[in-house]
Amino acid sequence: MRKNDHPQRSRRNAQHLTKRLADDHRVEWAEQQVAKRRVKRDFPIDASELMRKTSKENVKFNDFLWQDQWYLHDTRNIPNVPELDMRTIPVWNMGYTGKGIVITIMDDGLEWNHTDIRKNYDPKASWDTNDDDPDPFPRYDESDSNNHGTRCAGEIAMVANNLKCGVGVAYNAKIGGIRMLDGIVNDAVESVSIAYNVDHIDIFSASWGPNDDGMTVDGPKRLAVEALEKGIKQGRHGKGTIYVWASGNGGSKGDNCNCDGYTNSIYTLSVGSASQRGDFPWYGERCASTMTTAYSSGAYSDQKIATTDLHNKCTVHHTGTSAAAPLAAGVIALVLEANPNLTWRDVQHLVVWTSEYHHLQHNKGWKRNSVGLMYNSRFGFGLINAEAMVKAALNWTTVPEKAICKASSSSKLPRLLSSQIKEVEVEVTSDGCTKSSDEINYLEHVELSLDIDYNHRGALDIYLSSPAGTVSMVLSRRERDSSAIGFKNWTFLSVHFWGENPAGRWKVLVRDMTGEDYKGAVNRISLTLHGTKDRPKHMTGGIKRYIYEEEIEKALDRTPEFQEELPEVKNNIHDELENLRSVDQKENLDWADLVGKNLRNMPVQPNNFPRIPYDVALEEDYIDSYPNLYPYY
Repeated sequence: MRKNDHPQRSRRNAQHLTKRLADDHRVEWAEQQVAKRRVKRDFPIDASELMRKTSKENVKFNDFLWQDQWYLHDTRNIPNVPELDMRTIPVWNMGYTGKGIVITIMDDGLEWNHTDIRKNYDPKASWDTNDDDPDPFPRYDESDSNNHGTRCAGEIAMVANNLKCGVGVAYNAKIGGIRMLDGIVNDAVESVSIAYNVDHIDIFSASWGPNDDGMTVDGPKRLAVEALEKGIKQGRHGKGTIYVWASGNGGSKGDNCNCDGYTNSIYTLSVGSASQRGDFPWYGERCASTMTTAYSSGAYSDQKIATTDLHNKCTVHHTGTSAAAPLAAGVIALVLEANPNLTWRDVQHLVVWTSEYHHLQHNKGWKRNSVGLMYNSRFGFGLINAEAMVKAALNWTTVPEKAICKASSSSKLPRLLSSQIKEVEVEVTSDGCTKSSDEINYLEHVELSLDIDYNHRGALDIYLSSPAGTVSMVLSRRERDSSAIGFKNWTFLSVHFWGENPAGRWKVLVRDMTGEDYKGAVNRISLTLHGTKDRPKHMTGGIKRYIYEEEIEKALDRTPEFQEELPEVKNNIHDELENLRSVDQKENLDWADLVGKNLRNMPVQPNNFPRIPYDVALEEDYIDSYPNLYPYY
């Protein structure tokens, strides 16, 4: 039951109505739906930023933005920038273009009659949840605020060689749209969208989530969780729907995507961003649930993503993790065409095993787990590689049946935490449920559930270390989060222990290093381990080896355990520089001195000086590019 004019906030207390329904023996479950804030994961761009590059190679397609699709074929002629792309052309040359695969975009609508989309449009993969009808066409307004879904769809399925915008990653795949963000978004709206026609749709791509404001802790509620489970259990005729999710754009606000219950779900494949230069972008969020990375926008001068736009137009300004997730979804479509028998877990294993750290190795934060997998809270296991995934998929053996093993802390809880007691370390011992039907010897996801009372939630850092010694920062400090609620049975996710044996002593470290007079208690800690008893066949070779194995030692971050760098929060540049200097054990902080030299004795700015955000100036090398100018903060 739903009213289209249902208010976002109830005008009066309606609990008695819900109770009457719940008490009726004919009603199995009843809950008053409430509006939820969901944000698209791109950001506004000034059209004057367009930068054209000359192609280094012959044009393969006649689509006029093909030369701007640097992430599919490296077109850059910038000195000292490595040649990078996601290895799609070798896959196309193998004959895989997404044919027979169906993808839908859950967003604000889809301009399905667009010249570069219509040929690949699939009405069976489309629905308007906002208006409850089959047509997902977006609502036009003066600001074109509902262009997001059309842009995401074009990245995946733009028609090739039609003299229009560009070329989709899976340009022969079928594309649909579920319009669900242009209206009230509640649990029911999300659940209908997530579980729509899951036997027909192979891949759902979502470039939205709870507010990336560095303060919100939110995720799917009961109906949406059940919808995800339905897709996993029943989708693709039992093989499981693939849910690809953008990790979030709250990096400049110190956000952490482990506070987003969609990106930290075991059922979703969370995708982060890397810039044209292979850098961690200024908007990127660090978290232990990110599984892989795709290219997107980055520095002020870097190219962005080319795709379709409203009113049958094209754009080269799609941005953020909103643009990264559809590229990953398109790559997965190529993989499913190569091997349609892959399960949802097979796809996740393929992503973990074939993502490539090498092109991103100059970024800090790379570590290696005990089975040889390189991981980074900024990039997951590295850059998604279409060629490597498809080649592995062609000779793939389905991973063994999954087991779930649970373990709780044997330490005496609650444990107090305050300015005097800055950290609490708790051990959780597990035998991996050995000699039971839930025995696990090879890990996949690890969920850490916590109940913590704390009067300043954002002050907390939380780490988890495995029996093998692998350390994962599951939460970094969020300076904007002043909530006094703490974490009430919130579940964090880490994929950093993938492939390890869970048996032994796990350690959980909760700490507050702010020095402020905050206080609280750690009340409950438990682990949920997901994995297999038997070794997956692709792991039979033992330790994971990379093509660039000899460079790993150079790429590894030697920061001591539980001494990760401070959160990358961009509030005040002078405070930021002092924070960075205080972490004297960290390497590669030369840029802090460089920026400091440029900002020291900063002159008063003229009123007509162009104003740009601080995080743009700092993260986008603005000062390096224009050393004689001082941006106004």
